[in-house]
Amino acid sequence: MKAGPILAVVAGVLVNAVVVLAVGYATVIGGMTSRLPWKSVTEPFALRPVLDTRPAPCAAGWIVSQDGDACYQLGQATQVTAEKATAGFGPSGEWIVEITLNEADGRRFTELTERVHRLPEPRNQLAIVVGGKVISAPAVLEPIPGRTLQISGGFGKTAAEELARRLGGG
Repeated sequence: MKAGPILAVVAGVLVNAVVVLAVGYATVIGGMTSRLPWKSVTEPFALRPVLDTRPAPCAAGWIVSQDGDACYQLGQATQVTAEKATAGFGPSGEWIVEITLNEADGRRFTELTERVHRLPEPRNQLAIVVGGKVISAPAVLEPIPGRTLQISGGFGKTAAEELARRLGGG
């Protein structure tokens, strides 16, 4: 009897079992924790000061919100890339995406929040633009130092995890 085909079948079964166990482990652990890490960088995004807002439909030159309900006229973009993005629970129990920027992008983010926090509404808002759509446009109430920012906005688990994968790898 030849050992080759049997060994190949046994090896194939073991590889499949390891994959199933790894996926099952990730699913169980993902359901038990509020932090789901993603590692590699995939999609840059823009931070843009809000100049004006209005309900949809959008006029030429305005950017639509992710949900399609609002339109934004935006200032100059500051392109940034996440070193890491994670989906998890925010302080009030809602799903958020937490983003860690590199040092240079963190400094630019801090400078941007220092400029816009002093402005009247809606110019004190900072739009986060991904894939040509505004995914969030929070008001900046005070300068935000550092390299970490959080995006919230009514995300469900799936939407938060997908955005974290888009921004931080996964």
